[in-house]
Amino acid sequence: MNDRGNARGSLILLAMASALMLACTPKNTAEQAPKSEADDGPSSASAPANTNKRPTPKKKAALAPMPTDLVATVGGQTISRADFDALYEPGAQRLMKRRGDGIVPDAYQASQRGKILEQLIWSKLLELEAARLGKDYDPATLAQMERDERTDVKDWDARLDALGQTPKTRRDMNINYLRERVLLEAASGPLAPTDAEYQAAYEANKERFVAREEVARASHLLFAFGPRAEGERILPAPKPARDAASKEELAAWDAASLARAEAMRAQVLKPGVDFNEFAKKYSEGPGAFRGGDMGIFPKKQMVREYAEAAFSMKVGEVSAPVRSSKGYYVIRLFGRYAPGPLPLEAVRPDLKREIESSKYREARASLRAALEERYGVESPALETAQAFRDASRGRARPGPARTAAVKGGAQAPPISSRPGPKPAAPAPAPK
Repeated sequence: MNDRGNARGSLILLAMASALMLACTPKNTAEQAPKSEADDGPSSASAPANTNKRPTPKKKAALAPMPTDLVATVGGQTISRADFDALYEPGAQRLMKRRGDGIVPDAYQASQRGKILEQLIWSKLLELEAARLGKDYDPATLAQMERDERTDVKDWDARLDALGQTPKTRRDMNINYLRERVLLEAASGPLAPTDAEYQAAYEANKERFVAREEVARASHLLFAFGPRAEGERILPAPKPARDAASKEELAAWDAASLARAEAMRAQVLKPGVDFNEFAKKYSEGPGAFRGGDMGIFPKKQMVREYAEAAFSMKVGEVSAPVRSSKGYYVIRLFGRYAPGPLPLEAVRPDLKREIESSKYREARASLRAALEERYGVESPALETAQAFRDASRGRARPGPARTAAVKGGAQAPPISSRPGPKPAAPAPAPK
């Protein structure tokens, strides 16, 4: 999202993300043990033998209830059940609404319980380390981030509600994103690639950067379909809302999206405006966090309308609004390349994501291991979630569950809804 919920350069997404599906149980609904499955094999000793009988299915393991008070202890400081529920409940409620039966399956609970506890533990580790070092995020940077993500949003609380967030959880995510970056760079140095790193990565991977057919590099702004006031930045209308909309409503959404696309195109064409930075702030698609960058792609890889526009433009040109099933695109073509070896300039954005991703993973794993060692972590609730997931997959977890979880710091999910940078991969369709 340009909601920076999805976004914050290559480190976010990564973030942006997304952003939060969550894990234990809504009160009075999900912390009950599942009913045992019935054994459908014959139970009588006098029953005739059946050599073709299927093996009796094993009973599923039950997920232990969450503690009602404390869910983890980090460096002597506690994480409460209330902290957990603030992140878990919105996602669980949405799931129950979709299912219509008031049940949150144990598998979902265990998965999301693990993710949320890991993220809360990581957040607490960062907080403790920032206090120890006297290094933390810049409040002015946080304030600017919050101003940017509210740009052209008419009802911020409603937007957060649609994302399953509250003002507090949103601010916590932003703080954790900024704090993580400060501490990672304090421990391991800048995450941004140097010119030498770009050149070394390019030389080491030249065989990858050969086009078999004509390819293009483009970025875009996307203006989604959905109800909007004039000048409003929206989230795409969910499928149930689209299915329920009348023809007149759909036509009004289309007209409003086109008007927004035309207005934003006029803004991005002004002198000195950086297209990708503008897209991070104003685009309404899930690729907004990366500035709408689609990387290198052949014509056949993209949706027809997008491809026809991109491959008919001049390099540096910004298209008129292009309609698709997702909304209206405003596309900027950054390059088009004939079959054969691609120059560094063509793949530089992809290399940026790959190098930053590698540096981020290594720095995070190293920092996580150091902080676990320094402060110590205890979370039986996390152990039970991990044990349940392992049992469901038919494998045993060697040794203490918590130890196995924390020593592989790189596997822990990013602390915010803005995911860390990920290696570049061909995009199947513009988003």
